[in-house]
Order: sequence, then structure tokens, then C-alpha cells
Amino acid sequence: MKKLLVTFIALILSAFSIQTTANVNIVHPEPRTGSALDLYAIELIEFLAEKSGESVTLQAFDGQIGSQSRKVEMMKQGKLTVDWLGADRTLESELLPVRYPIFRGLLGHRLFITNQSTEPKLAQINRADELASLTMIQGQGWADVNVLTSAGFRVREISSFENIFKVVDTGRADLFPRALIEPFSELAERPQYENLLVDPHLMLIYRFPMFLFVSPQHADIAEMLNRAFETAYQDGSFVEFFNNAPLVKETFEKANINDRTTIRVDNPHLSTETQAIPDDYWLDIGAQ
Repeated sequence: MKKLLVTFIALILSAFSIQTTANVNIVHPEPRTGSALDLYAIELIEFLAEKSGESVTLQAFDGQIGSQSRKVEMMKQGKLTVDWLGADRTLESELLPVRYPIFRGLLGHRLFITNQSTEPKLAQINRADELASLTMIQGQGWADVNVLTSAGFRVREISSFENIFKVVDTGRADLFPRALIEPFSELAERPQYENLLVDPHLMLIYRFPMFLFVSPQHADIAEMLNRAFETAYQDGSFVEFFNNAPLVKETFEKANINDRTTIRVDNPHLSTETQAIPDDYWLDIGAQ
């Protein structure tokens, strides 16, 4: 009888061990060509998974996704587990936001990919109303569209990320606003667009975080990432991860922040919860 009891307890402990070490599978979008931002986000998820102590496998989605609107629908259905997106009230109501700005707010520090004929005009611009005379282009469904439109800018949307570069290259639009951390690596991967360059004159600034968003079908993963982020902020390891990221280092080397005219506009599309994020979580390089 005693032997049977010991065996029974051993089986229970074994089953419990299997349950607690079960692997968590996270499906994320395939990184876009030349997007160091996407690679950073994937490395951050890996960092947070390790910080959580869970056994986690990351897997790029196998197949075409398309526009951001399509990605959001796939996340609602649980086909994608997590994505990294600029935040607004609508996204935060449809998906599960992990409310830690993964680039400490640098997403809202915008440089412009432009073409050779438009670039000289930017050297003469100092105010938002002057910038509004030019045409901007963004991806379909991006949260930036509402921010830029609210600020009085003329914005077109295109579903294909690659076609955006073609439109600006051929002069059918003037500006492709990119987060400070995006344009240099994107153009380095696209030498075929010889007419494109990163404007050296301006930086547009608005409060705009990029969050990790999780499918509503995977609330447990959202909780895991929130706990890991909190731990990483408390022990200083996230700020260390951010400061040491090659993307961040290279950005500050190339962007010539101090030589730029800064233009600030409001972002009225943030949720109350996001507006309440403490200042310690944001990095405002325009104030330096």
C-alpha cells in the first residue's frame, strides 16, 4: 500500500512538472526586408521570454500577411500571437497592449525619407504649417495616419510597404515619415531607389509609443510579457538592453540630432492609460 502511495505521488509530481514546464509558442510576423526595427522587436521578445523564466519558442508566421489591418484581424483570430505596433485607442481596445514603450518613445521622433527634388525644400521649413504643404505617405491602417492628419498634414495610405518607397522615389509623394530608428537601415537595403535619401534638416516629434500587442486569444502571454517587462525595468536590464542595441547606437551616430530643426505636434489619439505612463518610460531626445 505504501509503495502504491509513493508511486501515485510520484506520478502527480511528474505530471505537475510537465505542466509547469510546458512550452509557450509565440507566433510573430516575419521581419520586413531591411527593418532593423523588426529585428530589435523580435530580440526584445526573446529577452523578455528569458526574463520570464518560461520555456518559450518564437516562430515567424509562415505565409503572406499584407497590411497592418490584416495583421490585426489575424491577431484577433489568434493566428498571430504578438506584434509590435504604434499605439492608439482603437488598437488598445481590440488587442492586448503591453504598455511599456519598447523604444522609449523614439517611435514619435520622425525623420523623413524623401527624394532629391523635395529635399531642398525641407531646408527652408521651420513650422508645421509650412510642412503641411508637402504630401506624406504611410502604410494602410497605421496609427500614425490619424496623428499626422490631426496635425493638419496631407497623408496618403498604401497597403504595400515596398510600394511606399517606389511612390516617394518617383515623386508621386514627397515624404515618408519614419521613426528615428528606421530609415537608415531601410534605405541601406534598397540601393535600387537612387533618388531616395534621409532628409538631414528636420525632425517631427509627437508622443507615440510602440507597444508589444498580444492576441486576445492569448491573455496568458500578455500577462507573462507584462511581468517580464516590469522585472526588467526594476532591475535595469531593459534600459541596458535598449542602450546596447546596435540599432539604437547606430541611429544616434547617423541621425545628427543636434543639427535638426524640431517641429512638435500633438497626438490626441492616445488612450487615457497610455497618457498616464510615467515620464521615466519615455526618452525625449528633442529636449536634449
